[in-house]
Amino acid sequence: MLRTAAGQRRLAAFLVLAFFLVCWIPFSNAFPGWVPLQFGSYRVYQATTIAMWAIVALGLNLLTGYNGQISLGHGAFVAVGGYTSAILMFDHGWPFWATIPIAGLLTGAVGFLVGVPALRLSGPYLAIATLALALATPQILQKYEGITHGSQGINVNSPTPPGFLDGDLAHWLNLNETQYLYFFALLAAVIMAIIAWNIVRSRVGRAFVAIRDSEIAAQAMGISVPRFKTMAFAISAFFAGICGGVYVQVVGFVSPRSFDVLQSINYLTTIVVGGLASILGSILGAAVFVLIPETNSLLDQLHLPAADQAPDVLYGASLILVMIFMPYGFAGFIRRLTRLQPPLVMQSLSDFFGQVGLRVRTIRSNPEGGSGGAIPPGREGPRPHASDGKKGDGSS
Repeated sequence: MLRTAAGQRRLAAFLVLAFFLVCWIPFSNAFPGWVPLQFGSYRVYQATTIAMWAIVALGLNLLTGYNGQISLGHGAFVAVGGYTSAILMFDHGWPFWATIPIAGLLTGAVGFLVGVPALRLSGPYLAIATLALALATPQILQKYEGITHGSQGINVNSPTPPGFLDGDLAHWLNLNETQYLYFFALLAAVIMAIIAWNIVRSRVGRAFVAIRDSEIAAQAMGISVPRFKTMAFAISAFFAGICGGVYVQVVGFVSPRSFDVLQSINYLTTIVVGGLASILGSILGAAVFVLIPETNSLLDQLHLPAADQAPDVLYGASLILVMIFMPYGFAGFIRRLTRLQPPLVMQSLSDFFGQVGLRVRTIRSNPEGGSGGAIPPGREGPRPHASDGKKGDGSS
């Protein structure tokens, strides 16, 4: 009961913090005087990018973190979703809100087709196969110009705030197009996070984890391993398709160059940095991955040298440091912090520094050397008598 109450308090604190972060900070003009910082369109666009990356990271974490299948081809699934939404809007005149679920469903079907032959592969072999998919997708998109418009790409009109936001409500909110797109991406990310949360805690999610831990044991328990592994690919691709549809609405343009192989690698890096097998880790990984390049501008503000000359080096060094000091990602680091008990931590620190102080006093009392366990001069105690070591000499 106490653990449940503590979990409820943590959840309430997280929701309050999330409300301040996602509602007040990005569009401070809606609440003048309530927020000390005034963020411009660039910061709002960064928050929108975090929401989009969180969607695809949630799906990839279901596949890799919970089901154990490594994919380096999710950039191809995002491309399928983005082109589906763009083609339906540009060539067929569909409303933007109707194209996003269609993009997710079509991409999920493609993921199912990819997952069937992937049943024979695992580990690095599956990663290489999905990497080949990511490499081939831009070439396929350029080849079929009649459908994808080739290398020129497709331009679509970004959605504008709906009519019910006009009048006094619009004057109070003061939403511009960038802020509206932020809330649009945020709503999609929240919906997909809820879906992922329910999948993880359902029978399907437990089957995913069982297969990840041991396929033989899962099959012995009656779990259909091919069925659930293919399902994991389809669900993960569905999330990527939703991300692609939202991406097209936010950016307003899609082309084969928008989905290179580096993007697929970045998606996998996102969930590793954030934390595998964690819904919160997917969101934190997206935030970290979008905000880590800001270290260059921070170094510029601090007037440190060579910030502009080696942005990739700084970016890679930041990721390496994160993985060294937080091997389980940011979610694992936060989970460990929540399990710490302050009295035990203080007692451990007290014992540690007490041992260090004892060691220092021992060294000072015996400055001429010797091991730390040597007894200081004058404290040896009485020496044993020579006759004490004799045994069985016949004397009484």
